[in-house]
Amino acid sequence: MTPPHDEEHGRPGAPPGTPGSETEDAALSPRRRPGLLLSVVAATVVLALAVAAVVALGSGSGGASGSAATAEPSPTTPFVTPPTAQVRPAHEALHDIDAICRAKDKGRDGKQTSLTRDIDTIIDFSLRYPNARFPIDDETGSTLSLLLVTRQSMRTCAPTLVPRLDQALPPDFRYPTAGSS
Repeated sequence: MTPPHDEEHGRPGAPPGTPGSETEDAALSPRRRPGLLLSVVAATVVLALAVAAVVALGSGSGGASGSAATAEPSPTTPFVTPPTAQVRPAHEALHDIDAICRAKDKGRDGKQTSLTRDIDTIIDFSLRYPNARFPIDDETGSTLSLLLVTRQSMRTCAPTLVPRLDQALPPDFRYPTAGSS
């Protein structure tokens, strides 16, 4: 004989499998409980993001063993904005390079010594601020774009200086060398 039950409300005395019975609730595994898996996944993601944020903040505080000045630009590294006084020499060097290369294109002697000094200024800036954004003329420049524009100018103006600029660039942006595939 089956225990008495109320089919409409699924009371505790209802047989197993009846909607709302205690037996059915106890039989549901964590996998079958709606929302439990979603909650576990959400908690895991939040925890992972929190750990990543702590690690990122800890490594950017100056307490890390590496130097920020030698770091390569990265999509995960936040950009810094260097002081205007630090951007100005690199900006002026870029304009000097342009003027010297234009004069050279017009048949006038380009000053190789001045170009070398300007390249040194830009490379020095890129080493101090490898992941910077800064206003330059009427746009926002970055360290990477500064190096790429300078290298492009040197391709026709002073090709012997291109390898020095290549070494300042992240590996993915360097020209392939004769021995590499």
